[in-house]
Amino acid sequence: MSSAFSAPLIVRSDSTSQKLVRVPLSGAASTDAYSEAWLQDLLYQHPDALPIAEIDDSFSGMIPVCREMETTAGPLDVLYVTPGGRLVIVEAKLWRNPEARRKVIGQILDYAKELSRWNYETLDAAVRRARRAEDRSEAKGLAQVMGLAPNSFEEARFFDSITQSLRRGDFLLLIVGDGIREGVGAITEFLDGHASLHFTFGLVEMAIFRMPDGSQLVQPRILAQSTILKRLVIELRHDSMQIQDESSDSEGIESGPDPDVIAIRERYQKFWGVFLDKLKLDDQSQPIRPPAKGTNQYFDMPKGSNAWVSAYLHGSVNRAGVYLTFYKGPIGDRFYEALLNEKDEIERSIGIPIRWDSDGSKHWITSWDTYKGSLLDDHAEALQEMMIDRVNRFVNVFRPRLAKLVSESS
Repeated sequence: MSSAFSAPLIVRSDSTSQKLVRVPLSGAASTDAYSEAWLQDLLYQHPDALPIAEIDDSFSGMIPVCREMETTAGPLDVLYVTPGGRLVIVEAKLWRNPEARRKVIGQILDYAKELSRWNYETLDAAVRRARRAEDRSEAKGLAQVMGLAPNSFEEARFFDSITQSLRRGDFLLLIVGDGIREGVGAITEFLDGHASLHFTFGLVEMAIFRMPDGSQLVQPRILAQSTILKRLVIELRHDSMQIQDESSDSEGIESGPDPDVIAIRERYQKFWGVFLDKLKLDDQSQPIRPPAKGTNQYFDMPKGSNAWVSAYLHGSVNRAGVYLTFYKGPIGDRFYEALLNEKDEIERSIGIPIRWDSDGSKHWITSWDTYKGSLLDDHAEALQEMMIDRVNRFVNVFRPRLAKLVSESS
């Protein structure tokens, strides 16, 4: 197998050396020992084998969640989730049979498109089904896999982060296989030439070398990567790919007419509809989304800030409130630090107690209250009035500051 990379060399203490032999993952000789299921298992058991930090370090620390998770686009090979609630989708591919590279790209994009239509509950149920199919005694949900205490503040944050990641299509998509060099340029041109979900894409070659003692050396190689920032609907029809723009404001709806889910969504939509009818913001330039069908009503902050304000309900801990958040990273870290430098002035301007916090993947500025009884049944009107006041305060204080920071960065 030809390669643009040199084979690893073992240099011993006596100055003798030995070049390692690459294990062929394709061809008749490897069929019995190596398969896509074998590669899936390797990636699932050893997530550190993937060079995540080199592709996008904001997805570092990912935890294996499940394999062969069923979607309407087909079974997703491997799913990981970061502690900050971001999803990594892996498609394992050994190139034994000639396949159109775009067809493989289309497959993983179909997974991303499908998941962007889901909510937390849909994903959690799919994870449980996949884990039950693999180990009937361990049908854990997302929060259990991540080791989060039930009804904790950390679980509430994780729930919100997963919800936001699904809505935005904020995924890391990885195609991992052997010898994927042919067509790399065409693949990157194909991705860069189109809009898409808010995903990061990586093409990783997994080279395996046989060690003298019979063990194996795993050498991942990044062949291509691309960050795409818009939203697409991608459809495969008769081996051709059709792409259409889709509004980033659309709410994801899971497949299947589940009456209970529909009823819950209609109830949230009614609550947020009344909330938005009452909402009168001082800043008339603030974009307003349609009423949400879930627990969070989002308000986008200035473009380029990667920030949003959310009014939220968290029924399991009887908590509701408003927060500003954005992902950690070069922009988020810098903007959060700039706001921290104005902490005293911001707290005077906002006029209510707020909490400043970072959890390893996001920065948060939050204000919430706790309630007794059912949030929607017992406190709907009071919650709406509270949120109207706090959303207005957050928009007034943070929107102009973030707009200024974006302008200065530009």
